[in-house]
Amino acid sequence: MVCGWMLSAVVVAADMANPNPASPEAMVRTLASLVPAAVEGLIRDLVLSALASDAAAVDIADHAGCGLALSERSEELVAAGLAVARGDLILILRAGFAPLAGFGEDIVDVFERRAAPTLALLRAEPGGLFSRFVPGISPIVGVIGRRARLASNAASIAALARGAQKAATMRTRFRRVE
Repeated sequence: MVCGWMLSAVVVAADMANPNPASPEAMVRTLASLVPAAVEGLIRDLVLSALASDAAAVDIADHAGCGLALSERSEELVAAGLAVARGDLILILRAGFAPLAGFGEDIVDVFERRAAPTLALLRAEPGGLFSRFVPGISPIVGVIGRRARLASNAASIAALARGAQKAATMRTRFRRVE
């Protein structure tokens, strides 16, 4: 699937809402889950955004061949990742989650076939019976939006979601991989 635009993907290893750094395995598995989207021509570049004290993140980014954004403070990681990402349309995803089947098609559907939202929310796969019936309560694990929109409130993924107006929720869910 080749479209007229490509995403820059930023995998955030911690943020203000989740200050504990993701495990090295969670970072690796999330980065690896995005490779098929890169092969399909959907993702143009990939950035791992992690705490400066996280030596494992530096090694992971080096081995994965992706960009690296480091910050001393967890509340600056989303902004640091945005600064390194090259594109205008950006996927920000919490380390420890991976897209399920249909991710690429869902992005094309949201951003090309519908009236383009200012932000698309990415939710975790429903984990229990209640969340299967009310999927809107599943936690938000990422967002997709234009750089300018994301930069205005880049303290955390949760802050971006709270400030969202005219946001779409994507059908594709993200499974926990940590």
